[in-house]
Amino acid sequence: MYAWKYALVQVAQEDGNPICELFELYNIDGEWNAFCSARLNSLSELQNACVDAERDGINTWFWERGAFSWNKEEGEWEWETKDG
Repeated sequence: MYAWKYALVQVAQEDGNPICELFELYNIDGEWNAFCSARLNSLSELQNACVDAERDGINTWFWERGAFSWNKEEGEWEWETKDG
């Protein structure tokens, strides 16, 4: 079983400031360790995303454990773990 939430995830850094992207995070086996681009189809989903981001702040878990790169063809962020 898994759960999910919206998260503002750090994907880069510029001049010491985080650059973030809104993702849907998935809790698989007790850890929030999977994501996909956020799909917002209504105002209520936008409000839920805002509530989740305000509650949790900027998520740096992926940033601290790997590196993001922009896939121009797919139009989305890809992430690779430092271990991988």
